[in-house]
Amino acid sequence: MNPKHFSPIGIDFDYNEFRAVQMNISSRENPVTTAVATIARQGSRNLVPSTEELNTLAQTLAQRGFVGNRVSISVPKECSSFHILELPPQGSGAPITQLALLEAQRSGAHKTKDLQIGYWTQPPKNPPSKHPSPYYTIACEIEPLDHLIDQFESAHLVPVKVEPIETALVRTATSHSEFIEGSIHCILDIGWDHSWAVITLGSTPVYTRKIDLGASRIRRQLIDDHAMPVHAINVLLNPRSSALNRESKVDRILSALLTPLLSQTMDQLDTALTYVSQQHRFAPFGVVFRSGYYAHLNQVAHATAHRTGMPTIELSTHPESSDTSYEPVTPFEYALSPRLNIAAGLALGAAA
Repeated sequence: MNPKHFSPIGIDFDYNEFRAVQMNISSRENPVTTAVATIARQGSRNLVPSTEELNTLAQTLAQRGFVGNRVSISVPKECSSFHILELPPQGSGAPITQLALLEAQRSGAHKTKDLQIGYWTQPPKNPPSKHPSPYYTIACEIEPLDHLIDQFESAHLVPVKVEPIETALVRTATSHSEFIEGSIHCILDIGWDHSWAVITLGSTPVYTRKIDLGASRIRRQLIDDHAMPVHAINVLLNPRSSALNRESKVDRILSALLTPLLSQTMDQLDTALTYVSQQHRFAPFGVVFRSGYYAHLNQVAHATAHRTGMPTIELSTHPESSDTSYEPVTPFEYALSPRLNIAAGLALGAAA
């Protein structure tokens, strides 16, 4: 195998698991997924993985058919922040990077002023405004980011790119046949501790809303309120079907726990979509792409469509064509697939 034919390994992680995707990019116009993996973190209390964890991860990736040791990793949200900043237009001669850094430092979102900044301009407002388009800005604390990179390198996994989850998710979404340029789309990513509503105008992220709800809340309730054993919890996190079985006690419990979580999540999603639609009143609404934990469930799809009035699609890396060469690594692969979207976007971005 020629390593040049393979993308770097996209690696996304939370407190619960690592998620990895690699692609064959010998045909740049039609990259093919060659390996996927989800590896449990066994209840880690630290978001930044230990050297021991990453050594185990490296060994597992090699066993699962991944090629090489180049990786692309996501910026941990715990040490990063998102801002919409009114700054001078590009070409004005103003020091945009320094001004963005200063505004991020003033925001109070970080305990340190030692930050790294990334930004891009938003599409012009529609209807037009006399004010320049704001900047979508991401700030990340340098020290924990450097520590994360050092940890990967200590396990001989070489980060070639570190990227925000927003751009990784959008890259995965734009490959979907339902993605339409010029429309307002939303990617709802249900995470472990938090969820994220990433709103785009076409392929440009224009707003992110953090939602302080995630799959770990359900896990805590299953343990604290229902005394459910760990093996049953794992089944609930990785259900085999998109339809919950009303005859099953555990499925009824999951459905009941999901209802308030989804209600609060949809409130936040509606707020984010309303904000962006007011900024771009002439832009048509597109699709809500569902990503992350529970994204494949009909209950999540129904709640999303009912509240937003928008079509909703499961954003999935599950293979739909016969040319996908990797073998399933788990009987729950269908349910796991929406959780691989960030890792898939990281792999594609690093390969570009």
